[in-house]
Amino acid sequence: MSDLFYRNRRLLVLAVLLILVAGFSSYKILPRREDPELTNRFAIVTTRFPGANAERVEALVTEKLEEELKEIEEIHIINSSSRSGISIVQIELADGITNPDMHWSKIRDSIDDARRNFPPGVLEPDFDTIVIDAWTILTALTWDIDAPLNHAILRRLSKDLKDVLSDVPGTAETDLIGEPREEFRIEIDASRMAALGLSIEEVSRAIRQNDPKVPAGRFRGMKSDLVLEVEGELDSIVRLQRIPIRKDSEGRMVRIGDIAEIHKGVESPVRESALIAGKPGIIVAARVAPGERVDTWSADVNAVLADWVTDLPEGIGHTVLFDQSRYTADRLESLMWNLALGAALVTGVILLLMGWRSAILVAASLPLSILMVFAGMRFLNVPIHQMSVTGLIIALGLLIDNAIVMVDEVRHRIAQGNGPSEAIRAAVKLLAIPLLSSTVTTVLAFLPIYLMPGGAGEFVGTIALSVIMALVSSFALSLTIIPALTAMMDRGSGRARPKSLLRDGFSHAGMARLYERLLEKMLTRPALGIGLAILLPIAGFVVSSQLEEQFFPP
Repeated sequence: MSDLFYRNRRLLVLAVLLILVAGFSSYKILPRREDPELTNRFAIVTTRFPGANAERVEALVTEKLEEELKEIEEIHIINSSSRSGISIVQIELADGITNPDMHWSKIRDSIDDARRNFPPGVLEPDFDTIVIDAWTILTALTWDIDAPLNHAILRRLSKDLKDVLSDVPGTAETDLIGEPREEFRIEIDASRMAALGLSIEEVSRAIRQNDPKVPAGRFRGMKSDLVLEVEGELDSIVRLQRIPIRKDSEGRMVRIGDIAEIHKGVESPVRESALIAGKPGIIVAARVAPGERVDTWSADVNAVLADWVTDLPEGIGHTVLFDQSRYTADRLESLMWNLALGAALVTGVILLLMGWRSAILVAASLPLSILMVFAGMRFLNVPIHQMSVTGLIIALGLLIDNAIVMVDEVRHRIAQGNGPSEAIRAAVKLLAIPLLSSTVTTVLAFLPIYLMPGGAGEFVGTIALSVIMALVSSFALSLTIIPALTAMMDRGSGRARPKSLLRDGFSHAGMARLYERLLEKMLTRPALGIGLAILLPIAGFVVSSQLEEQFFPP
């Protein structure tokens, strides 16, 4: 069986073509992004308690939230801070959580349970999950004319652009940054309010009761939890003016408009704003969905932007502030060049030391192994990003080991006069277990990186996964395709042929004798050889205790 690919040339060609097609098609189809996708395990609960000092916020809000959240075992860390008028609780899920959505739902239910114990005056908690991912594209609209800034125009155009980007296939999320929020300002005439016997609390209660953002109820089921809301939004001055407060002594309905003047404008103070090259504007951010190619998606977005910008009114500028696809393309191109340079250096070393036949055979194992890795990445849904490609670069020096040993052994046996099939069978029988052992030990060395939990493991784990897949691919090739190709290229070689630098590589009799004597001493005195072999690792372990520990560089 070990010489099957040599005896059946059609099977050999079919196997090589299958690897080429699977590898190149996977390379074209695989999603591309700059960094690995990280699981969202962080959230913030912000609860406002207007007028309360830090001690009251801590006792009446923060502690009640913490009591409910501590009952959820999936939460790893809870950090809280209480200040005048506001409670902030930070939540971190356990590293082993890979599907956080169901756990966020449980946390929301716990927050609702804690909310029932809040005193009057505490506003509804604001629960926000923290997405640990960069925006793929940031594009901005700016006010480029000298006329006073019209927030309404910028907001309308930015929202329109946000909707346009949301409709691009492959868009996961869009958002507006620096958008000035609008607010209604109600200025109450104190004398009118006093004449009617009203209080601020009554006016405020009437507005809250007519605000449809306040839930009207909740429907709980076995698999769903629905909030019921009243239709209609307080989106105009007229609607606010018509809000009833109560009837006066003559039976007439008193409304907000009878005691107050209402103005619509930008909130003051402004919570957030954006300046682009010193000009006021609004940033429209978009993020590509997981599993998409960032370069293809960005090309679609830029085409949509180019068409949409043509209809912009005069005085409104448009600028693309950030396009991740450019950085991703540059980063991946740099990594690919490093990969090609490493392969060229490896091939050059083999050419110098083993000759052109061995250089070609060993060099052939590199692209075949890498293409098998791409096929494996497609099967495992691993995108092409800087971590996965870095793993391939790390594996370059490891990929050729199996091929070098197998090529050298097959060529050596053919040079001794063995037939090609016999040489393949003998070489595979001799080297199968040693190559398997070396492959398994190296795989086990990288396995802890792949199995590392949490965000750190998700970020660097694909480095180890790429190395492991490359090693397994190299081992499989070295027992099947590489010996068959070696035998096909080396059939005509024999012991009688004189050695040449180009065919057999560099050799030096004096160095060979020195190396032979060194090996003889090590083999006759195994204790000495083992002692010298472990001396350097022991020194490394001793020195490691004096080194600083830091997972990522600053």
